[in-house]
Amino acid sequence: MADEIANPQSKKVQLFEERGETSRYIDAEITEDGAIVMMGQDIGKLPEEFWGDSDYEFFVYVPAVYMKEVYRVLLEKLRMDDPDTANQLKKSGDIDDAILTLLEKLYAGNPKAVDQFKDYMRSRGIPAEFSSWA
Repeated sequence: MADEIANPQSKKVQLFEERGETSRYIDAEITEDGAIVMMGQDIGKLPEEFWGDSDYEFFVYVPAVYMKEVYRVLLEKLRMDDPDTANQLKKSGDIDDAILTLLEKLYAGNPKAVDQFKDYMRSRGIPAEFSSWA
């Protein structure tokens, strides 16, 4: 998994960044093999107090086989909030770029993006594996 995340050929977008006593970073990416990964990292005081380590990382992994399903359900979700953008994305030829754009539109600026994405995928019957470590 770590090799997939670090792969320079993957496509990636930053969804959230907050710096402070405890900093949080959240990114989404599509790995070279087509899996969707949304990952977060907390660095600083709160992880140190809770986990005894100043670095806490967490992620949701959706296997590549569900790429079209993820595209479909995210497009439906965006269509409720922003039908014009949803229609433009539907015409896009690159599903990877479209999914990253959908993730940006739906989750950018949201410090709870990882949990909300995981919960939404699961509510739509799409397996979303959550993992974390400190």
